[in-house]
Amino acid sequence: MLSQKTRYAIRAMQHLADNFGQGPVQLAQIAEAQNIPAKFLTTILSELTRFGIVDSQRGKDGGYWLAVPPIDITYGDLIRIMRGSLALVPCASRFAHEKCKNCLEEGDCRTRALMLEVRDRTADLLDGVRLSDKIELVPAQADEEA
Repeated sequence: MLSQKTRYAIRAMQHLADNFGQGPVQLAQIAEAQNIPAKFLTTILSELTRFGIVDSQRGKDGGYWLAVPPIDITYGDLIRIMRGSLALVPCASRFAHEKCKNCLEEGDCRTRALMLEVRDRTADLLDGVRLSDKIELVPAQADEEA
């Protein structure tokens, strides 16, 4: 599952993408529109600024904006920035690989083999969807069956 922090970051970035090229967006506006606690949002936007995909300006006319066009940012990028990896288990991660504790040798672990496949398919999907892409909404009832 994605952490609350990652989900907030995605929503904040979607908001900034919707306002791309229109000047700075105030933190309070993002927080209210996306129902994100302002204090937590400050931390998230600071982290995204350090990664170079968000920029900011202080002051009365200040705010936040995308430092990179939304067409150049994928959902895979965002999740990797916030989580460090798309993998569900550490032994299947490309960028944050760790041997699992109390597990079989990696070459003998069928769970790892499955999780590598899950990681690759997830990466293919998330790296193929850009922040600029329109995402079709799914009615709430469809979620309840999964």
